[in-house]
Amino acid sequence: MKYSKLIVLMLFMGVISCEHHKKATTKVNHDDFKTVNANFKLTSKAVANGVLLDAYKCEEKVNDVENSIPLSWQNVPEGTKSLAVVMYHYPKKDDKTEINSYLLLWDIDPSVTQIPYKMAAKGAWFMGGNKDGTAISYTSPCSRGKGKHTYTIALYALAETPAALPKKHSLAVDYNVFMDALDTVNIIDRTTLTFIDSN
Repeated sequence: MKYSKLIVLMLFMGVISCEHHKKATTKVNHDDFKTVNANFKLTSKAVANGVLLDAYKCEEKVNDVENSIPLSWQNVPEGTKSLAVVMYHYPKKDDKTEINSYLLLWDIDPSVTQIPYKMAAKGAWFMGGNKDGTAISYTSPCSRGKGKHTYTIALYALAETPAALPKKHSLAVDYNVFMDALDTVNIIDRTTLTFIDSN
């Protein structure tokens, strides 16, 4: 009887573990969105010539919290009421059914033009969970596999803040929740910064 209970417990813990590490999948994808305003630009001093600088890779974790990448942008489109940011990476080349997210920010005032290094969780906006869903934080690229790994940061100019997103930091907001929420409002424009992390 004791052995039966032990086996059941082990199976249950195994299921929980698999669920925790399951990759995000979503049907919402804006990769084909063509930026409307050519002067709506997103940049980062952490990226040079399309490559992430070594100083911004594999940031130290303190209670699963990492220093966030510096970002800046210009020429937010007229009519924008809210900005949102997502950073993501497809771990399997040419397969967009599986995705990892590294930064989720929403309800950013359109007057904001930058997020300094380390400050993504400290502004007058809200943040979702990190890549593993263990903390309110950014996750820095730290690719272990050989070759080049492509990451994208997308900045959204929205007609309103999605009502589906909470007015607070939330671990419940993962990539799926975030993207589904954005799909409920008018996206005025979207601009991206794509870079490589190579080993």
